Formats: sequence, C-alpha cells, structure tokens
Amino acid sequence: MVRDSQLKTLHAASASRDPLLQRAKIAKVNESENNPMSMRLSRLQLLDFKNHAEVELDLCSHVNCFLGDNGAGKTNVLDAVHYLGNAKGYFNPIDSQNIRHGREAFLVEGTFSLDSADGEELDRVACAVAKGQKKLLKRNGKAYGKLADHVGRYPVVMIAPADAVLVLEGSEVRRKWMDMVISQYDRPYLDRLMQYQHLVQQRNNLLRYFAENRTWDEDQLAPWDERMVPLAEEISAERARFLEEFEPEFKRIHHGLCGGKEDVSLARVSLVETGSFGKALMEARANDRRLRRSTVGIHKDDIDFRIGDHPLKRFGSQGQQKTFLLALRLAQVEHLAKRVGRRPILLLDDIFDKIDAHRAGALMETLGHARFGQVFISDTNPHRIPKLLEEAGVPFSAWWVETEGIQPWADAGITESK
Repeated sequence: MVRDSQLKTLHAASASRDPLLQRAKIAKVNESENNPMSMRLSRLQLLDFKNHAEVELDLCSHVNCFLGDNGAGKTNVLDAVHYLGNAKGYFNPIDSQNIRHGREAFLVEGTFSLDSADGEELDRVACAVAKGQKKLLKRNGKAYGKLADHVGRYPVVMIAPADAVLVLEGSEVRRKWMDMVISQYDRPYLDRLMQYQHLVQQRNNLLRYFAENRTWDEDQLAPWDERMVPLAEEISAERARFLEEFEPEFKRIHHGLCGGKEDVSLARVSLVETGSFGKALMEARANDRRLRRSTVGIHKDDIDFRIGDHPLKRFGSQGQQKTFLLALRLAQVEHLAKRVGRRPILLLDDIFDKIDAHRAGALMETLGHARFGQVFISDTNPHRIPKLLEEAGVPFSAWWVETEGIQPWADAGITESK
C-alpha cells in the first residue's frame, strides 16, 4: 500500500532542490511515424489526492472504467493519471488545492509499462505536493531537475465536458489548443512562440505609452516589427503544416464515429497572407494607434470548425458538436503517437451525455483498436460502458467509485435500477 513514509521521503528530498515546475521549454523528441512504442499505466496509487484517502489499483492494458454517482471521485482518478503524464492537474492548476481536505500533502504514483525492441521496461513515476513546499516529481527514484525532461515522455490526452469551449468560445482557445499540440513535440516552435508573444506584449506597452503621453513615433515601432516578422512567418508555416497533417486523420476518425453521415473540416483562419506580415504591420499602424494594441499578426489566428458548409458553433447540434470534439481529441492522440513516438493514454471524462447510442457504440469500437492504446473512462451509468465494451469485444476492467473508496465493479452488487 502507499505509505506515509514515501511522502515524507519525497518532500525531504525536495527541500534542497531548485523549483521544478517553472515555465519550461518542451524538448523536441524523435518522431516515430510508423510504429509508436506501446505504453500503458499498469499500476496507480493515490494518497490524500482530492477526495481519495488511499487507493491502489492494478489496471487493464486496454480500457479502464470508473463508474459511480456524481461527486464520488471518478474524475479525480483520471486527473491523477493526468498528473503522472504532465506533472499537473487538468482541472485545477493550483496544486495545493488538490490535497485532500484536512491533510498536508498528496502523493500520486504510477508504474508505466513500456514495450521496446529490448522487451518490457517499467518506469515508476511519483508526483508529490505538500503545503508550503515545492512540487516534487521523480522517475525511478530520481528527482527531475526540470520539467522539460518529463513532458512528452508519457503523453496523456484528456477529453472532458470542458472541451466544449473549443467550439463555443473565441479564437484564443482554439489557437492555444493548436499551439499546445505542436509544442509537445517541437521545442523550436515553442521557443519562437514565446519570443513572439513577448515581443507583442512589449509592442503593446509602447503603443499604450504613446497614447498615454499623446505622442507617436513610428521609428520606435520598427525594431519590434523587424523582430516579429521572421518569428511570425515561421510559426505560421508550422501551423499550416500541422493542420495539413492533422485534418485527414481527424476526418477519417469522425467518419467512423458518425457512420459517414456528416462532412466536417478544419481550416486555419489568418488575417495575414504568408510572406506579407511585415506589410500588414505597416498597414495596421493607424488601427494599432487608435486601439493601443497590435491588431494584426499570428496572435489573431483561428481555426474554423465546420460541419458541411456551415460553422459548427451555429449549426451543429450538441451531439454533433460532441462528436466533432471526440474526433478532434482522438486525432490528437494519433498525431502525438506519430510525433512523440509513444501512444498517449486517453482519458474520457463523462463524455456519453448528448451522444446517441450509435455514436457511443462506434466510439467503443474505435477505442478497441490497438492504435489508441490504453483508455480510462468515467460514467455515472453503472452499466452503459461495460455493456458497450462487451458488445464490441473490447477487454476492460471496471471499478465502482464511492466517497468511501473504490472497489471492483463486479463486487459492488450494482443492480440495473441503481
């Protein structure tokens, strides 16, 4: 079982270390276009994580179902897996708020099984957080010196109801999603993106200074423009390459989920044509001066989500929007598998509301394919997912989650009426 001494040891080691979780530059990893390494989480242990006092689970290499009522802690189990892959929670970025109420620290520990040409390798990863102390992340007993050494090693993709913001909110959300995917396997891209964002901020500060002091000097803008142009051109080109690679896989997956009944597409929307960013900056200076900010650039890019010939946001039903987002995330799994070289673990949190039985069955069949690797699913319906998985012939393990603890689903005595 998870022991208190483990938590004390982890935090004793953290006292003399530099801050681990700084804003890191993601290291580019080798691409593996054909045969991504198989990766699965074989064991998960929790101590005082969110509402779970102590949990120890041996996991299925295919699909793992966490079933229970709302508020029981199903999502918290998925979030713990996200911690192991990304050293942070998906739902709450404040680590100390993920400590169980009344306790001083939490520990999430997992064992990853990795298949390689030399056979199976086992990696033990532990993430510990104590109030008032630095977060500590260890792999096989050795603490990381920086986050960049961990990110991308055990890729994880979460699909949750909050993903609806990708459809319903503004361009910034979709742009951040695209940048996040690319940055996981391309360090130079992230470097350029951070430099560009810094330059935009400095340029905006200068524009505000001009307005507040009732002055204007275009010569002072020129150095910022000159530095932004090459970065913008390179970022723009990489975004175009990403969508060119990503869209065909997205369409293929979506076709399977909806039975070919709907046509969907992704298209990058940019106010600046390739090769004309410098000219666009010059032409926008009057607007920049009036609005006190940089009004054109790759920081205004968007992705157009379409169903048929219409915008998904306006013309897609809730079920169609959810299917679109499922296909988007599943394509993200496939894209990262090719680029990172390991099949990401897929976390599906409460995704079955507002999709019909046909789409749900198609999703289970899709997830049963080996190419999607290991899957974790939560649901409030105690029978829906096990039944769909049995019908699709997909191996799975299931647990019943209650505030008092977690037990095997088969032992919980759940009736159809529960």
